[in-house]
Amino acid sequence: MGASPTPPAYDPKVIEQFAEKLYRKASSFVAGSVVIGASLGAAFGAVPLTSLGEAWPIPSYLGFATLLLGGLLGAVIGYVIGDTRSFGYRLQAQSALCQLQSERNTALVARAISVRAAASATPRAQPVPQTPSVPPAAQPAAEAKPPVPQPPVSQPASKSHVA
Repeated sequence: MGASPTPPAYDPKVIEQFAEKLYRKASSFVAGSVVIGASLGAAFGAVPLTSLGEAWPIPSYLGFATLLLGGLLGAVIGYVIGDTRSFGYRLQAQSALCQLQSERNTALVARAISVRAAASATPRAQPVPQTPSVPPAAQPAAEAKPPVPQPPVSQPASKSHVA
């Protein structure tokens, strides 16, 4: 029987590095998709310039225009696809960072609770009761009188309201 392996130690820097890599991947994915889309579009647009162009109804003198149009259309399609995929990567990075921030907030709350619990667990010095110098029987009984209600104080009238 082998010893049970210990789990790896928690390191929040790993999550931050993961999120950074996802952001870099998101940025490069858009650029890569645009380049690939433009290349494929240009390749399809260049068909009239090749020997395959004889089978197409597009004349060969428009081949350069179709090459540019195909490249442009391919770049737009590549951008749309790349932007959508990169949003998924950015969302995944934000989710990881959100979980990391939640862990940090939870650790702060747990630390504050433990500090408060430790502070309330320490015994406080109780005040020593003072012994009266006059015996209780000789002291006059204090009568509990309710406070006398005061009339409400009204705000002074401004000169604009006085006629």
